[in-house]
Amino acid sequence: MPNALAALLSAALVASHSTVLAAGDADGEKWVQLVPAGTFSGRAGGGPWTTGDKASMETIVANTRQYAGSTDLVIDYDHQAVFGAVPGVGGTAKAAGWIKELQARDNGIWGRVEWTAAASAAIKAGEYRYLSPVFYHDKSTGRVLAIRMAGLTNTPNLDLVAVAASALLPTNNQTGDSMDKILAALGLAKGTNEDGVIAAINSHLTSSTAIAKAAGLTEAAKGEEVLAAVNSLVTDRAKFAKAAGLKDDAKSEEIVTAVNSAVASAKPDPAKFVPIEQVTKLQNDVKELQKTLIGDKAEEAVNSAIKDGKLAPALKEWGLDLYKTDPKKFETFTGSAPVLTAPQLKTPKKGEAGDELSEAQLAVCSQLGIKPEDMKKNLAERAKA
Repeated sequence: MPNALAALLSAALVASHSTVLAAGDADGEKWVQLVPAGTFSGRAGGGPWTTGDKASMETIVANTRQYAGSTDLVIDYDHQAVFGAVPGVGGTAKAAGWIKELQARDNGIWGRVEWTAAASAAIKAGEYRYLSPVFYHDKSTGRVLAIRMAGLTNTPNLDLVAVAASALLPTNNQTGDSMDKILAALGLAKGTNEDGVIAAINSHLTSSTAIAKAAGLTEAAKGEEVLAAVNSLVTDRAKFAKAAGLKDDAKSEEIVTAVNSAVASAKPDPAKFVPIEQVTKLQNDVKELQKTLIGDKAEEAVNSAIKDGKLAPALKEWGLDLYKTDPKKFETFTGSAPVLTAPQLKTPKKGEAGDELSEAQLAVCSQLGIKPEDMKKNLAERAKA
C-alpha cells in the first residue's frame, strides 16, 4: 500500500471527536467546540496541526480576539464567505451565526454561538449537521495561530470539525500538489471531485475490513494489527512456495497446485518398502517351514534312537513330542539311556500291555523322573487307542 494512501486511510480512521450539531444546539446561544486540544489531522491528509496544551490554547484565543478586534467571528454556510471571493466559484456570504465568546478548555477551544433564525431552522430540520472551523497556522510547524471563522457544512474535513475547505478543493480551477498526491494514491484522475474521492476512500476502507477478516482478525482491528497479520501470512506463503519448489512470489493457486501434484504423485520406493500383506505372508511361510524342518529332524532323530536301541518303539510319539519341544533334552536322554534288549524293543500288541513295567520302561521312568503308575496309565491309553 503506497505511503500516501496509508496516511490518508490513517487519517480517515482516527477516532471520532466530531462536533455534531443536534437540534437543541440551535436554540439561543450554545457553546460548540471549534478545534480540539493537542495534535490533529484532516481526512484529506492535511496536517498535522497542533493547539498544544491549555496555556497554548489561551494564547490562540488571545490572538483571535486581537485579530477580530471589535467584530464577532462569523459562521457561514459551506465556507461561502471564503469561496465567494474565488473567481469562477461564486456563492453568497450569509451568516448562519456569530461567535460571541471564545474559551480555552482542557479538550479544545470552544465558542459561544448566537444562531440566526434561518440557521437554527436548518439545524433543527437536519439540513446541516457539522461545524467546520477556518484557522491560521504556521506552515512549518503546524501550530495553530488564530481562529478566523467557521462554517456550517455536511462534509467536515476533521473528525472534530473541518479546517478551511480551501485546503481541500481546487483554487482557480487548479488542484493543489497535496490533492494531486492523494488522487494519485487513490488511483484517481486529476480534477476528481469530492464524491469520487469519498467513494474511493470508502472502497479502500471496505477492502481494509475484508483484509482484516481474511487475516483472521475482527473488523475493528487496527491498521498495525492488520499489517502484522498480513506480513505473517506473506512470510508463511513464501515458505510454502519454497517447499513446493516455486519462487517466493508464486501465486496462491500455483502453490496449491504444486502441493496437490506432489501428494498425488508420491509413491513409496519399492527398494525400501514392502507391502504389509507380503510381510505377513512371508512370516507365516517361515513359521510353516520351521515346523516342517523341525518335524523332519524329530522323525529322523527318534527313528535313529529306536534303531540304536536307545528308545523303545512304544515311546516313539513321546520321543517326537520331546524333540519338538526341546531337542537338547531329547539328545541328553538318548545319550545316557542304556541299549535295550530285543524283548525290550518289541512293540506290544493291542491287549498285551501287562500290569508290570519292563526293565526298559522302568529305566525310562528313572531317566525322565516319571512315576511308574503314570507310565502304566500312559501305556494303557496307547494300547486302548
